[in-house]
Amino acid sequence: MGGRARRDRRGAVVLEFAILAIPFFTMVLGVCEISFDLFTQEALNLALQDGARQMEVGAALNTTGEGNFVSSFLCNTTAGRLLICKNIHVKVEVVTIDSTDYVSATDFSSSSVSTGGLPMNGQTLDLSAYDGTNGIGVFCTAPPGALIMVSAIYVGPTFLSGLLPGFFNQYDANGNPIHAVLSQVGVASENFPGTQSTGAAKQC
Repeated sequence: MGGRARRDRRGAVVLEFAILAIPFFTMVLGVCEISFDLFTQEALNLALQDGARQMEVGAALNTTGEGNFVSSFLCNTTAGRLLICKNIHVKVEVVTIDSTDYVSATDFSSSSVSTGGLPMNGQTLDLSAYDGTNGIGVFCTAPPGALIMVSAIYVGPTFLSGLLPGFFNQYDANGNPIHAVLSQVGVASENFPGTQSTGAAKQC
């Protein structure tokens, strides 16, 4: 009788593991998800800093489009090689200056330049202002002697979407759950020669 009871108690370990396994592995995947977001955010920040510097000095003047800029100046950096190039979306904007008093009419924190967050349409990431998503060539390069804001969005996968499908509040245009991070760099471009080669993207 006593031996049979001991055997029954050994089965309780299996039951306890089964009960705890789902929350335990969900927690592990959650840690991986947060770590992945932090990793991609830092990699995107570093890559965009290098890319914005090329805009600043005029090295990107003859860029033909967003894809060319991403592959040549973002993914060609140490941090950029850690990201998937096709998942990076870039936008370049000029911050206008009032020539009468040289005060910025729209500074880097203006809502017309940056909202400080991802462009969302409800729960859907809205990439309509970024080149390569809606067929409109909105990508432009920095003109000489201008204040510019270079923005980049990296769209990455989620690890927990299969386990917790209603947990996420970011989706792509097809309704798939995503994790997207935004990086922005504001610089003043130098007075480099403004002549572009044939086929180059327009200046902002």
